[in-house]
Amino acid sequence: MSDGLLIVYKPKGCTSHDVINKIRRTYKIKKCGHSGTLDPMAQGVLLVFMGKALKLLSFLPKEKLDKQYLMRVTLGVTTDSYDATGKVIDENDKGLSVSDEEINNALKCFSGIIEQIPPTFSAVKVKGKRAYEKARAGENFEIASRKVEIKSIELINNYIDNNRRNLVIRVSCSRGTYVRSIAHDLGQKLGCGAHLSYLLREKVGDCSYTKAFPMWKLENNVAFESSDSFIKMQDILPISRITVTDEGAEHIKHGRPIARAHIIGMEAESDDTYDKILMFNKSGKLLALYKKGTSQSDGKSCVLLFPIKVFNDNED
Repeated sequence: MSDGLLIVYKPKGCTSHDVINKIRRTYKIKKCGHSGTLDPMAQGVLLVFMGKALKLLSFLPKEKLDKQYLMRVTLGVTTDSYDATGKVIDENDKGLSVSDEEINNALKCFSGIIEQIPPTFSAVKVKGKRAYEKARAGENFEIASRKVEIKSIELINNYIDNNRRNLVIRVSCSRGTYVRSIAHDLGQKLGCGAHLSYLLREKVGDCSYTKAFPMWKLENNVAFESSDSFIKMQDILPISRITVTDEGAEHIKHGRPIARAHIIGMEAESDDTYDKILMFNKSGKLLALYKKGTSQSDGKSCVLLFPIKVFNDNED
């Protein structure tokens, strides 16, 4: 089994779960999951964590899951799903007369920390049920707003095609942001309505679509371990590393604390803002994820390292 992170390019027309199923079947990998869904109409970066690396996903610094998108917003057409796959609920020609100044002023409203309401057709849970399930069943319900951070939003192009004004926008945002809602809300602010008609996820954290493993290679069982698209498990988290003695490795195997006497060497990250540490044996094998802590002995406080996750050889 390959324990690590694969940067996949999800094409338009398939679900994120389709990609996971393809990897499981093609490469016989039992455990894998992704870090954030891409809708079927969207394409671009999908981070797939495989094997033991799946246990590291919850420990990734939040900025490593920030997203960058290139999106096209078509003015004058509003849909119930906020994107091109939905049912048209309003259509007009007002978007053709919207000025550049109005567009730029409206975009400024989406900068920084904002309140956003996810689309009705989304995977957000409302009273224990997915919003899209309730919407398809014709139920009336409300979705609570949430705070998201728009780190940057930039108008790249503004053009008219097929009697519709289209805005090409690049946006960088925090995890959990719905760009469909940005498209819809922008249309409301401009007074003409709008929907998302194209979406490319260019980046997740530092992982760019230019390094992503294409779907056709997955379908043809092409090896990925030596490609630039694959990040080994020990290189996923940007945190410090400690090498331990044989005795220390035995302690780690049984989930025991590690003392200074067990440490052979340490590689500290330049931006060491995390209290978690990767633990390795003398051969360079990743053994566990530990955290810094203290313990009292004979009235004295001593620094120890305590286990968070131990990666045993017999795990799938």
